[in-house]
Amino acid sequence: MSRTGVPGAGSLSLDDRKSRVLRVLAGATRLADPADPLGREARMTLPRATGLSPAGVELGLARHLETGVSAEDLATLVARAGDAARVQVVLSANVFVGIVRAVALAVAASPVVLVRASSRESIMTPLLDRAIRAEGPSLFELTDDLVTEAGDEIHVYGRSETIAAVIRESKPGVCVRGHGPGFGIAIVDPTAMDLGVAAERLSWDIVAFDQRGCLSPRMAILVGDNVATESFVGMLAAELEKRERDVPRGVIGEDERQSEALYRHTALAIGRCHSGSAFTVGSDLAPRALFLPPPGRHLQVARAEGAKDVLRLLAPFAGAMTCAGIAG
Repeated sequence: MSRTGVPGAGSLSLDDRKSRVLRVLAGATRLADPADPLGREARMTLPRATGLSPAGVELGLARHLETGVSAEDLATLVARAGDAARVQVVLSANVFVGIVRAVALAVAASPVVLVRASSRESIMTPLLDRAIRAEGPSLFELTDDLVTEAGDEIHVYGRSETIAAVIRESKPGVCVRGHGPGFGIAIVDPTAMDLGVAAERLSWDIVAFDQRGCLSPRMAILVGDNVATESFVGMLAAELEKRERDVPRGVIGEDERQSEALYRHTALAIGRCHSGSAFTVGSDLAPRALFLPPPGRHLQVARAEGAKDVLRLLAPFAGAMTCAGIAG
């Protein structure tokens, strides 16, 4: 979603843009390090701010916080960042490590960047700012307001309703870049990958951020027969039991518990359901359509007979899928 604005008047050279992105990643490296004072502070304060368990926060910092980039990917990011006189960033609270990519994109686009953290998670933004300022001048300013002028860009992360509201309220000449909601899918081919390996890998993607991210897998399609599908569902349930011991699920709100109960009833109505204390894996061996479960470590597995069947099942969700993980 965007509104066409006037071209920006940024004054950054290509080398400046790359250097600014690398400084953001250097700051993130400090937060990822459990021995660094800022890394320790992050681990102490983020569980309460995010609702994740301490192990869930550690998983995010250790395995999902971006701290490095290849030369090719850096060049691509800088080329796509654009050029603006000023960028204002509106962050979401769902995935606390997302601030690194958001700030990196913004500082590559403009010499003036304002960042508004979510009221539900306001820890990572000042921590990253402190980590960056410890090694040089600040790259962005923290703000509680959203005041724009013609030529500005607004990078909005979050719900479609939030993006639409920002577009509606923006002045003429302001460009809004919306990074909205979505979910990931997994496609499993039992002839190309061991099902146990696929289940173990997928389980880690499910537990990350308690599945609240826009890349989090919420559905899986197994291309094979009923036996393989049921075997995979059992293996995935067993792996999620292990992950609950490794990385306990965090705080679940009442609305999320209601959605969880509704999903379990629905999964049983259309197929089978494997439930644990903090997860649900539903399965449908003859799906006419896919069913999207809520976040909170819940996954729906459907059987497909081949590539055409996969495309048929996924077609209704084409506008919402953000990524596909293929096992095989």
